[in-house]
Amino acid sequence: MRAGEGCDDGPDNGQGGNQAVGGQPGTGSAPLVAAPGSRCRRTSGLVVRAFIGLLDEAAVDGRVEMADVRRVGAALMSAEGPLAAVYAQAEANCEKIFAAVATERHRGDRLGRLLVSTFSPLLDDPAAGLERKHLGQFFAAVRMIVGEQTYDELKARCFSIAEAHRTPDGLVDWKGFYRNPESRVVLERVLVTVARSFRRFDPRKDWFLILMNQSPTSTSLGSSAFVPKKRDDKSPGAFTEGHMCRLFKALFADMRPDSFDKLRRDAFIERWGVTPEDIFGPLFVELLRLDQRLTG
Repeated sequence: MRAGEGCDDGPDNGQGGNQAVGGQPGTGSAPLVAAPGSRCRRTSGLVVRAFIGLLDEAAVDGRVEMADVRRVGAALMSAEGPLAAVYAQAEANCEKIFAAVATERHRGDRLGRLLVSTFSPLLDDPAAGLERKHLGQFFAAVRMIVGEQTYDELKARCFSIAEAHRTPDGLVDWKGFYRNPESRVVLERVLVTVARSFRRFDPRKDWFLILMNQSPTSTSLGSSAFVPKKRDDKSPGAFTEGHMCRLFKALFADMRPDSFDKLRRDAFIERWGVTPEDIFGPLFVELLRLDQRLTG
């Protein structure tokens, strides 16, 4: 038996890259998640198959002496040879999955994650100047623009879509979640609302910058639980017009007219009664003007 044979490598980067199973996206049907202990069951099953295979090799006329059974069992339990690599790989996979599940428990805002997916590369680019510390204020701004009730409804909808993309490891296949047509419609609805709110660009820009530069003194752990921030964490750093311009250009990149094919364009017009240019055109003009002023 080769080391690693039959071993489950787990999802890509611990983010649920395995194919989702069960419930169809957006149907509300429950996904089929593997039963608790299934990963350990697969590992133990691998060892049992190896044990049986070695006993077959030691058998004479279908019989195995107990001394041979004990010898084979001792060899497997000591994990010498190729099986040691199997044990090590299984342990590493479990650690990766458990860490990913623990991280995912703290990411309950699927709508927020959907929004951030449009500009997440900026968060890893030091030159962009955007930090994850800014996300809390960004979500607050979007919630104010969209409205409390609508924001909560869209959050619940995103939660249902994400649940339909659960993998056998119990994680969410985020790539599948982002590609889901329902997720794209949710994102479009938020962006349409934000774009419309920026029709009077300069006053709304000033409001947005003021909000983004506010520094809450506590962090929410739930509906009624808060912890004070450390002194070094209270200031997210100045959020400038340049930061806003880069953020909005990435946030609305997929809403540019040249990104719409005929099918998507027709569906957009049917939903909103106007063309993408009618809604997003004025915002793109203002962002270009702002960019030219900042770089010129």
